[in-house]
Amino acid sequence: MMTTTPWTERTVAVIGAGRSGVAAAELLVRVGARVRLTDLRPRSDVPGCGRLQELGVDLVLGGHPDSLWSKVDSVVVSPGIPRQAPALRAARERGLEMRSEIELAASLATAPALAVTGSNGKSTVTSMVGAILTEAGLQAPVCGNIGVPFSRVVKEQLDGLRTVDLYVLELSSFQTETLVDFHPRWAGVLNISPDHLDRHGELRAYVQAKLRLLRNCGDGDWVVYGADDPLLSAELRIGGATPVPFSARPIGPGPAAWIQDDWIHWRSPDHNATPVMACSQLRVLGRHNALNAAAATALACLAGATPEAAAAALGAFPGLEHRMEHCGMVAGVACINDSKATNVGATEAALSGLDGGVWLILGGRDKGSDFAPLRAILPGRVRRVLLVGEASGKIAAALRGTIPLLPCGDLERAVDTALADASPGDLLLLAPACTSFDQYEDFGQRGRHFKALVAARAGDRSALAVAAPTREE
Repeated sequence: MMTTTPWTERTVAVIGAGRSGVAAAELLVRVGARVRLTDLRPRSDVPGCGRLQELGVDLVLGGHPDSLWSKVDSVVVSPGIPRQAPALRAARERGLEMRSEIELAASLATAPALAVTGSNGKSTVTSMVGAILTEAGLQAPVCGNIGVPFSRVVKEQLDGLRTVDLYVLELSSFQTETLVDFHPRWAGVLNISPDHLDRHGELRAYVQAKLRLLRNCGDGDWVVYGADDPLLSAELRIGGATPVPFSARPIGPGPAAWIQDDWIHWRSPDHNATPVMACSQLRVLGRHNALNAAAATALACLAGATPEAAAAALGAFPGLEHRMEHCGMVAGVACINDSKATNVGATEAALSGLDGGVWLILGGRDKGSDFAPLRAILPGRVRRVLLVGEASGKIAAALRGTIPLLPCGDLERAVDTALADASPGDLLLLAPACTSFDQYEDFGQRGRHFKALVAARAGDRSALAVAAPTREE
């Protein structure tokens, strides 16, 4: 039997027919709304049209005509649609109520939410939290920006296909910037460094978009935050919620997670301090991942897990694909795929956990980044920087005079250039500080190409033959 909701019998236009938009349309149909799903792409580029029409979804594809808005009561916006998009301007001009896909799902959810955002590490922390809560015996589906839309999980719950104790959400700035009513009981803000300035325009707007996650947090809620991040600490405003810092050094008083003597520690709200596990027991690489584990411990323990469950889950956690992923050895050179490092802060974090001998692949499509902060971390750690993609010239201008820069053009030439000259014990790291959209569909395709190149070369290093770069800067 269908339960009446605020969306029932309303006509809702869903803007954007990507994964989140389709999930939102299906959830709206489930609760009795009349749905129009619109996208600039033609029908041939939108998968699943037949199934959506069978559900009763009215498809308006190839544009957003004026007829789209006829008798529309509300608009649900997919995260990939910028606020300045013409379709959203048209909706605002008509005075239509607009909500994000996250807000839609939250309005129909029957369990509390734990939400994680940040410039870097949010997918890893979200996955770690999910693993810890599962180890603790809780039904805690991981969803949101991590690949499974929140709306899909809520629909599965409404359909009786799953039970949920709490939702664990990864949220990007594209998802947090439009939040109005969303209220997580546990919120994590890991860090803030310049990112997506091509969409947000300026750092201040990006910071405000991230911290919008906390707008409804208050008494009885918890906010876990990176205390070592000066920008985040300066901008953080949490109202009546309880702050819970995590840090690379001892911190107190009050609930907190920190690293001391290469151990992760947790102090609960009742002031019980516990050494959780040695950082050496983590399977994920890098000091930044030890901090990610500390943040995940704090969030999961606040949500009902125990330190013992955290230690067990984190000790088994294998890491995520394209995030400091060890993908092979070529004649003694370790190859690490960190294709998800699509901003400067992520590349800095990757390098901070490495001691030296790194051949670093940088480049791709720029997001309005300032690459100069890398100048401080390259010397002593990185032997050569191998430049690829559209941003090569900008990166070279920012880093010139630090260490040798080798223009390579594309990923295959960068891999071969590095492996031709690297020594056993060196490390080849793909941590590009850029998006992949100049040469690939997404960072995943770029990472898979890197892994394929490594696998192809792992058998016979003598087969490597590559022309020398035209210049070394």
